[in-house]
Order: sequence, then C-alpha cells, then structure tokens
Amino acid sequence: MKKITYLLFVSVCAIFLFSNCTTSHEQKEGMASNVDSKGNKADWPLNISVYLDLSDRLTRELSPSQMERDTAIINHLVDLFIKDCITRGKIINSKNHFQIFFYPTPNISEVAQLAKGLNVDLAKTELKQKKVELMEMKTNFQKNLTQIYDETIAQKRWVGSDIWGFFSNGIVDKLCIRKGYRNILVILTDGYLYHEDNKVVDGKAYSYVLPQTLSIEGSSLILKHKGLTDLEVLMLEVNPYTPKQHDALISVLENWFKGMEIEKFVVSETALPVNTEVYIDSFIND
Repeated sequence: MKKITYLLFVSVCAIFLFSNCTTSHEQKEGMASNVDSKGNKADWPLNISVYLDLSDRLTRELSPSQMERDTAIINHLVDLFIKDCITRGKIINSKNHFQIFFYPTPNISEVAQLAKGLNVDLAKTELKQKKVELMEMKTNFQKNLTQIYDETIAQKRWVGSDIWGFFSNGIVDKLCIRKGYRNILVILTDGYLYHEDNKVVDGKAYSYVLPQTLSIEGSSLILKHKGLTDLEVLMLEVNPYTPKQHDALISVLENWFKGMEIEKFVVSETALPVNTEVYIDSFIND
C-alpha cells in the first residue's frame, strides 16, 4: 500500500513539473511571437508621437499650404491609429497612445492650452470612455490644430523648434518611448533645425542645420545621444531651399539618426498629401 501511494505521489509530481515546464515554454514562445521574423513588434500596442515644427516654415509658399499638408498627414495617422485599435481586437483592450506636441512649446497661452487636447492614451482611459475618445479624436484634433496654426501664424513669434536639443538632452526618451510598445516618432519639419537658445559648434559639427552649415563640406550634426534602438523615426515635409541643398540636407539628417542607433528611419521630402500617405503606410506597415 505504501509502495502504491509512493508511486502515485511521484506520478503527480512528474505531471506537475512537466506542466510547469510546458507552460513556461509556451509563455516564452508567446512573448517571442510579438516580434515577427523581421524583428517588428507586430502585436505590441502603438505609441505614436507627432513632433510639430511651429516655425517660419509655415509661411513658405506652397500649394497646398504647409498647414494643409501637416493636417492631412495627421488626419491620416489618426485614421491608421483608430483602425489599429479596432482591428487588433476589442477597443476596450487597446492600450494604444497617440500624442502631438511641440518642443519648446510656443510662448502663446492659447497654443499651450489647446495642446493639452492633443493626447489620447487608451492605457489610462476608463473602459466606457475608450470608444468615445476614438469617435471624437479626429474632430477634436482637427479643431485644436486649426486654432493652433491660425494663432501661431497670426502672431509670427517664431522661436524655432529645438529638434537637436530634444534628442540630445534625452527628452525623446521620456516623452516618446514606452517599454513594451512600438514607439513611432513622426517629425514634421522642413529639415532646417535651429533654435536661438541652443547654438553649439564643434569643428564642422553643429547643433543646428542651416544653409550656411550645408555649404561647408563634411558638416554634420553634433552627436550626443545613442542607444535609441526602441524608436522608429519618420521625418516628413523636408523642404530644401534650393535643389542643390537636397543631398546635403538629407545626408546630414540620416547620418545623425544612424549615429543615435535608430534602426528604422525615413527622411522624406514634402509632397502632395496623397503621395505622403503612401510613404506613411509603407513605413507603418513594413
């Protein structure tokens, strides 16, 4: 009797241990399945950030205008975001995050207030409010952005956007990178990076990009930050002042992103919104 009891005990223990090992293996495989064969975080929630360059680029003569191009891009990104929330599974389970921001924030109180409404974080939204947030997202963003552009252009208080400082000082890590998310940063800028309060020169390396720096052979952006392997960057609306500056401008920006160890990035010139949507879709779905 004792022998039978002992054998039963050993059998139960063996089943328990086998079950635990199998579960552990399945969990590891499940975690690995979030990253496909190309290394894409296919099943991870989206964390999309849009950095808007509110500078004098908004006054450059374009048709459609820069404001119209920017808002068309953002509307398309919002559509993709909402679609992902719906097709990935039930909306109530979505932890997706979408934000639009400026750095530095323009010293215009109306703009600062409106900017607060350009952030949808479903991970921090009550279940009953998630559907409402998504239904109202596009309308609210469009309304706030229109007012922000109108106010900014009317006041013409151009301080520039400090894209170099945003990366170099590590602000990008705090604002745009979430653990366990697919982190995508979309930057809308003409490619000329400059802020009056952040001008550093180190030989032929600068903290800014201007026509004067591009005319210097071998010029570059100062590299102060590395290890951004968890961030994807899509820079759109790059607009060289002259065709001669095209290659130099694109090269300086791409080399800077490479230096920061960003593995997936695209620097793209301004184009008609219908064409830019193709670039966005390719980047997001690739």
